[in-house]
Amino acid sequence: MRADWFSIHKKEALSKAGYPNITEQFTNTPVKRFLEVIENLSKDSGINVHFAAEKQDEAALRLLFVRADENFKDVGDYYQLNPDGSFAKIANRIDVEELKNNYKKGIKTVLDKTTDATYGETELVHFNKETISEIRREIAYQAARGTVTGITTKILSLGDEETEERIARDKKDRILQRLTILFTYVDKSNQETDFETIDRERYLGTIAIQNQGIVKGLVAAKSQGVSGLNSGNPIPPPPPRGEI
Repeated sequence: MRADWFSIHKKEALSKAGYPNITEQFTNTPVKRFLEVIENLSKDSGINVHFAAEKQDEAALRLLFVRADENFKDVGDYYQLNPDGSFAKIANRIDVEELKNNYKKGIKTVLDKTTDATYGETELVHFNKETISEIRREIAYQAARGTVTGITTKILSLGDEETEERIARDKKDRILQRLTILFTYVDKSNQETDFETIDRERYLGTIAIQNQGIVKGLVAAKSQGVSGLNSGNPIPPPPPRGEI
């Protein structure tokens, strides 16, 4: 559903504006390298993942991973995730701000018109400490089992209120119709796969635990659930305390 929303409402607008190469599937990173970067950034904190671009008119995105403090602010060095799956450390704040501004003044100006959200299109996705820790542990567990060799980072879009019925009642227009990030698995055949396929028993157990914690008043999660690998919060504005 979120991939479809991205293709219909985001990719089409970007193509018409001269950005035809921005696709849902961003990149595939070897699982060992992905975990190395995530573990370095999130040992005792959350992380922010910024959308960025090398040039304002460049038809390709970059993602900047950085440690985030309790106020959702960036702390320390940035790691740029490139379309080839590699991570490059960027310590120069001037370079970082240029990368962020290129996205804001180019791609974001197009995408602002594709959402009814008060704050416009997403600038970064925040993963709080608990969520990124869960993601890190789950990926490490599957990597240790030998079931996955890589992580695909995908760019998707949340839908409208009707589509996102499980979350919309509380979050309203704060994050609806806005870009977000999804991490998925790559198997030993170098093909994208999912949690249910590689470990169905653990998948069903995770869903059961998550369904028990669904906030009263939200629509129940029928037979499906979420893996936790796409539980980031699009910003601005910053999320309320305790929200995942």
